[in-house]
Amino acid sequence: MQQRNLLSSAKPGRRGARLERISAPRDCRYAAVCWLALTLAGCSPAPDPPGRQPTAGNGAAAGFARGEAVYRAHCAVCHQPDGRGVAAVHPPLNQTAWVLGSKERLIDIVLNGLSERIVVHGEVYEGVMPALPYLSDSEVAAVLTYIRNSFGNRASAVSTAEVKTVRAGKSLNESAVDFADVRPVTDYAARRKLQGPRVQSRVGNVFQKGQLYMDTLRVPAGFSIRVFASGLENPRSLALGDRGTVFVGTRRNKTDFIYAIRDEDGDWRADTVNKISRGLKWRPMGVAMRGSDLYVGEIDRIVKFANIEQHLPDPPEPVLVFTYPPEPKHGDKYIRFGPDDKLYVPVGAPCNSCLEENPIFSSITRINPDGSGFEIFAHGVRNSRGYDWHPLTRELWLSDHGRDLMGDDMPPCEINLAPAAGMHFGFPFCHGRDIADPEFGSQRRCNEFTPTVFDLPAHVAPVSLKFYTGSQFPPQYRNQILLAEHGSWNRTRKVGYRLSLLQLEGNRVVGYRAFVDGWLDEEKNDAWGRPADILQMPDGSVLLSDDYAGVIYRIAYEG
Repeated sequence: MQQRNLLSSAKPGRRGARLERISAPRDCRYAAVCWLALTLAGCSPAPDPPGRQPTAGNGAAAGFARGEAVYRAHCAVCHQPDGRGVAAVHPPLNQTAWVLGSKERLIDIVLNGLSERIVVHGEVYEGVMPALPYLSDSEVAAVLTYIRNSFGNRASAVSTAEVKTVRAGKSLNESAVDFADVRPVTDYAARRKLQGPRVQSRVGNVFQKGQLYMDTLRVPAGFSIRVFASGLENPRSLALGDRGTVFVGTRRNKTDFIYAIRDEDGDWRADTVNKISRGLKWRPMGVAMRGSDLYVGEIDRIVKFANIEQHLPDPPEPVLVFTYPPEPKHGDKYIRFGPDDKLYVPVGAPCNSCLEENPIFSSITRINPDGSGFEIFAHGVRNSRGYDWHPLTRELWLSDHGRDLMGDDMPPCEINLAPAAGMHFGFPFCHGRDIADPEFGSQRRCNEFTPTVFDLPAHVAPVSLKFYTGSQFPPQYRNQILLAEHGSWNRTRKVGYRLSLLQLEGNRVVGYRAFVDGWLDEEKNDAWGRPADILQMPDGSVLLSDDYAGVIYRIAYEG
């Protein structure tokens, strides 16, 4: 297959070219509307959707109930039963302009997906809707009417005829709408009593974003953890320039930028924090240095800033190195140069669990520094955000996130070993060492794939894996793995939210324990911080980013 075909993809959110199963929309980002349960139940087509105040017993009420059934069965897990969503993850539906506003735009989002960035109540959301063109006109109308008439909204119904018009590529020619008189019409206390408790799926229920509780952090005897830089917006990947600049990739901010942080006086506190935004366009999370050049990984491309530290106040336009499919779901690029001087770039599955026709998805790819020599290095990797090469064997070790919606304790997140190109690690057919996927497991057996080296607890979300090679820490840490666990979002009791240590004997993991923890308050089942990326500094200390607390910590051994 030619490279052009490998990299071709529908526009973000468009799903027509895929072999993804109908059940895949159960994933949260894919759950805003869904017809599967109705189809399985044999529901007949509903009448045209209701008006604003449906009356019990009439056709309008039946249509309204149909829309509610779809919402409660497939949408509430993410948008929440009360429509309030999850901040910065799943947008709210209650009293928001994107729900109350143009019906034409809302219908278009359902039919064609939403890949653009939107800001709702001050929070940024990206890639929040897939294309669902297979929904019938009446199904689209029914569920949108329910959403527009619930959760304190007060908007006109969506009719089947209007959906037909938009699907045909015609305009509804709507007049401007004034929302100044919109008022809640729902008794939230009564709704929540009927619907049960709100599903708490992310951090931030008790602790506010950006709050620090440093005295709760626990480190081994002789170690310290202090703040290196604070007040940052969603800091993620870390890279170190030859002249000491710490470059920090970011994601989910109102503008696209990376940080350039400098400690001028050597006191391990940031003295200057600059933003580099020139030429950056779409979630520049990945950063990697090669000599004096900074490579940045965005959702759909890799770009390069030449001699970056010589141009920090006024960087040039970045040079395009390579393009990737514009898929935001699991599309953030964690990038690193390997010992072969190739840039390794993961391309996650654009879904919770699906079987893609395009082999570039669910893989780790690699390219030469100039963008040539593209190849897929590893297959069957759902969403790897952390990998490193063993300092002695130079073999690639990688973490992978397990799929969602299989329960609190299944499937495990994974640690895998790829000593050579061409290995397949099982996704979407198999998870962990031998757990068959409930949707795709019947198609292939687990023994057909490379088994995991170690199965982590489910949902801990390992986002950074680094071998410690310094001499500052005690000898028992040398050539061992530090693992940043970003933490669960869909588990009844949260897990992760810590920096762990994987102890090795050869290629076997013989120990797994917390190295730094305390971000998770187990009593409150909530966390105030989320460890992200790990960067070893020349003196042997370690920097650790935290995208929820908005800080970078320094971990050092002081004896």
